[in-house]
Amino acid sequence: MTERPNYIVYAPAFDPDSGGSIFLHELVNTLNGLGEQAFLWPWRRLPASGLRAEVLSRLRLPGSRWARPYGTNPALDTPVARPADFTQSSIVVYPEVTLGNPMQARNVARWLLYKPGVENPYEFTEGEMFFRAGSICDIPEITGGATDLFMWRRNPVYHNQNRPDRSGACYIVRKGAHKDRIPETENAIQIDGLSHEEIADIFNRCDTFYSYDEATFYSQYAAICGCQSVVIPGIYASRAEWNENHAPGRYGIAYGTSPAELEHAKATRHLVADLLQEQEDRGRRTVENFVELTRERFG
Repeated sequence: MTERPNYIVYAPAFDPDSGGSIFLHELVNTLNGLGEQAFLWPWRRLPASGLRAEVLSRLRLPGSRWARPYGTNPALDTPVARPADFTQSSIVVYPEVTLGNPMQARNVARWLLYKPGVENPYEFTEGEMFFRAGSICDIPEITGGATDLFMWRRNPVYHNQNRPDRSGACYIVRKGAHKDRIPETENAIQIDGLSHEEIADIFNRCDTFYSYDEATFYSQYAAICGCQSVVIPGIYASRAEWNENHAPGRYGIAYGTSPAELEHAKATRHLVADLLQEQEDRGRRTVENFVELTRERFG
């Protein structure tokens, strides 16, 4: 009887403010919750290639006494792999920012958490399976049309405190750094880099939230907190095209600052919480599908 291969997810340390980090750690947690055997494998960004880099990489492998501390979320089931856990049958999951196949794995699943090439270079290898966090992340001409894979869990710190004295605006840049700034954010509070607790407080103090990033869930969090949530367009020509590539934005968010969009966001804000619960449930189903497809291909 053939032993079921395990999953090794190549990931940075857990960062509650990094969507990519959260997704990678959540994948391990969800896989283990489904009865699979999944581990984190800490990535190491080495300054150079060649023999020195190879030696340093081996010294820093999980389980080595030279390895640096690696942060995980104690609320998640995310064991860190030992060298013995990585075998020829392991299915290794790389995010799109990982160049090539540094672990020299036989079975590679490439997870596109953002559109490759927009912010970082990419290098894929032959025989990879492709999955995407959303259609906005895909390059169909390369992947052939990646399969959806995402998991999302609402952070309970975000809720409407119903404060009577809301005023002013806040904004986030993240992956919208290439866009021209609009006058509405000139004197607004920038939330990039703040903790979730700090951001939740700002969302409950401000009237309006502007996002230059068209795919961040902070837009939904702002709506839940009672903010007028606005995405600054630039990638897509219309709301319809944006929603086609980012379905969670169909309620509670204005795509641009037109009166019609602002009214749509206000009128549908009450639907956002249920939409996010639907998204969470759908995410678990995408992980189940991921397991089925990878077992068929590599199992």
